[in-house]
Amino acid sequence: MLPISTEKRSGRGTHGFTLVELVVVIAMLIILTGIVAPSIRVSPTRRVEGRAHQLVAHLELARSHALGRRQMTRVVFDETASTYTAYVDDDRNDAITEIAAEVSAFPAFGERDLGAFVQFGRGNASAVPGDSLGLAVTLTDNKLNLSVRGVPEPWGTMGTVYLVHRDDKNAVAAISIASSGSFKAWRWWPEDAEWR
Repeated sequence: MLPISTEKRSGRGTHGFTLVELVVVIAMLIILTGIVAPSIRVSPTRRVEGRAHQLVAHLELARSHALGRRQMTRVVFDETASTYTAYVDDDRNDAITEIAAEVSAFPAFGERDLGAFVQFGRGNASAVPGDSLGLAVTLTDNKLNLSVRGVPEPWGTMGTVYLVHRDDKNAVAAISIASSGSFKAWRWWPEDAEWR
């Protein structure tokens, strides 16, 4: 059996923190937050560039679906709603009618939103090399049709999709679509007035 101690401890033990120690720790946390928080914000240019790379990944997904499932696939860009949607020829009748069943047949894609700050548009940027149109989406009727071979239809179709930040017209990115079915993301560098 252990002996029970009847000694009283003084009020100044080693348990807990004093008010001064708590105030110092809180002040240090506030200072660190003030230093770190500005670096966490995403710049308009990075936001648009990120959306462009995301759009390229989604277009690659649509192309892979067309090839892998041997189904015609269409991506429709809605400039007003700042969305893009994939449709597939789910009944294999060589026609896409842009109905809900054709969207739900490709659940990995569906309808995608550009986000609160990004929209279709060229802003202050010039055209990407090889693009002669002054539109936000240079595809016919804002539609990219991919055949079962994964190439844009009709044969030779090429185009560009431009993205711009809602609040910064110099934050612009573009996705060029080649007739081979390859996609490339570009970023506008306003200080050099060129695409890279």
